Amino acid sequence: MTEEQRKDASTLDHVLKYTGVFGGVQGLNILMSVVRTKLTSYLLGPIGFALMGVYINISEFITSTSNMGIHFASVRRLSELFETQDAAAVERLVRVIRTWCFWIAILAVLLCILGAHWLGMWFGKDTEISVWSVILLAPMVTALTITAGELSILKGVRRLRRVASISVLGALSTLCLTVPLFWAFHIRGIILALDVSTVAITIIHLCFTTPLYPWRISPFSRSILREGLELVRVGLPYAMAAIAGSGVAMALPALMIHYGSLEDVGFYRVGYGLMVSYAGIIFTAFEADYFPRLSAVNHDEQQRNHTINQQVRVCLLLIAPMLIALVTAMPLVIRLLNTTAFLPATDMAVCAAFYMFLRSITVPMGYTALACGDSILFLLMEVIYDAISLGIIFCGYYLFGLTGAGLGLSASALFDLLLIGFTYGRYYRVRLPVATIRLAVMQALLLGAAVVGCMLLPSFWRLAAGLPLLACSAIISYRILAAETTIIEKVRQKLLKRGTK
Repeated sequence: MTEEQRKDASTLDHVLKYTGVFGGVQGLNILMSVVRTKLTSYLLGPIGFALMGVYINISEFITSTSNMGIHFASVRRLSELFETQDAAAVERLVRVIRTWCFWIAILAVLLCILGAHWLGMWFGKDTEISVWSVILLAPMVTALTITAGELSILKGVRRLRRVASISVLGALSTLCLTVPLFWAFHIRGIILALDVSTVAITIIHLCFTTPLYPWRISPFSRSILREGLELVRVGLPYAMAAIAGSGVAMALPALMIHYGSLEDVGFYRVGYGLMVSYAGIIFTAFEADYFPRLSAVNHDEQQRNHTINQQVRVCLLLIAPMLIALVTAMPLVIRLLNTTAFLPATDMAVCAAFYMFLRSITVPMGYTALACGDSILFLLMEVIYDAISLGIIFCGYYLFGLTGAGLGLSASALFDLLLIGFTYGRYYRVRLPVATIRLAVMQALLLGAAVVGCMLLPSFWRLAAGLPLLACSAIISYRILAAETTIIEKVRQKLLKRGTK
C-alpha cells in the first residue's frame, strides 16, 4: 500500500468510525422511535398519525419562517471564537444568541396566532385542523426556538458528547410522555402530547447548557441586538432555504387532503418515514463531521473533489444494502413497526427507495456551495429543487395515488442529482471518478431489481428474489471497504482474539 493509499484508508477509517459513533447514538434514538411509532400507530391509526404529522409540519414551518437562520450562523461564529480560547467573547456571543432566540420565540408565537386562520383554512374544514388547534401549537414553536439556540451553543463549543446524550434523553422523554397521552386522550391528545414533549426536550437542553453558560439575556440592549444582526445576515439565505423546504413539507399533505384523504397523508408519512427517516441515519451520522472537512479544503479543487468522492462512496456502500433489505422485507417491516392498517403504504415506500439512494450522491455534493461560502447559490438550488419536487410528487400522487407519490419522490431525487451535477460541475468543477460511478451503477441495478421484484412478485417469491440481491450488494460493499480501509481488518482481528480466548 502506497503512502497515498494509506492516507486515503486513514481518512475513510475516520469517516466510518465517525459514522459508527454517531450512527450508534442515532440508532438508539431510532430504536426508541420505532417503539413510539408502533404504539402511536396502534393508538391513533392512520388518521391520527396524519394529524400528528401535519401539526409537526405546521410548527416547523412557523419556526423556519421566524428564526432568520441565526441558529445556523451562530454555530460557525461560536466555533471560530472557541478556537481563539477567548472565554469572554464566547460568553458574550452566547448572550447574543439567547437574546435573539428570546425575541424570535415571541415572533414565532405571534406568527402562530396571526397565521392560525390561514393555516386552518389551508387544510380544509373537514379535518380536525382548526384555527384553535394551530394556536395551541404556540408552546411547541416557542420550545423549538429555544431548543435550537441551546443546541447551536453546544455544537459551537464542540460539546458533541452532550449533544449525543441530549439526543438519547430527548427520544426517551418523548416516548414516555407522548404514549400515555395518546392512550388517555387518543386523537384529542395529539397537540397536548406534542407541546409537553417538546417543552421537556427544551428543559433537557437547558440542563446541559446552563452549567456551562448560565442563562442570561439582554432583550433591550442595543449593542447585543446589533451584534446579532451580523448572524442574521449570514444565516438568512439558509433560513430562506429552510422556509422553502418546510413550506413544501406543509403544502404536500394539504394538497393530499384536498385531492385525496387524510388517511393518505398518514400512509404517506409512514412510507416516507420507513424509507427516508430510518435510512437517513447515514446522513445524520456524517453531517457534523463532513461539512468541517469539506470547508477546510474548499479552495483546493482536487482535494475538494477527493473529499466529496470519499463521502459519496461511503454513503453508497452503507446505504445500498440497507435499502435493498428494507425493500425486500417492506410488508413485514410495516407490520412490525406499525400495524396492518398501514399496509397500503407498502408500494409507496418501495417506489421511494431510489430517493434515498440518489440522495447518497447529492447530499455530499450539495454541501459544496455552503463550504465555499456561496450562500446565495445554495439558496437558489434549494428553492428550485423544493418547488419542482412539490410539483413532481403531487403530480405522481394525483395520477397514480400513493404509489405515484413514491415514484415522484424518486423522480424528484433524480432531478436534484441532475441539477446539482450540472450546476456544481460548472461552478466548482465537481467530478466523480469512474470507479465511483461504476459502484453507483452496480448498486442501482441491484436496488432496481429488488424494487421491480417486490412490485411484481408475491410475498414468498419477493423474499426469494430479494435475498440474493441483498447478498450481492452486501458482498460488494464489504469487499470494497475491506480493500480501501483498515477498519474491517481491525474488527476481524478483534473478533479472532476474542474467539481464541
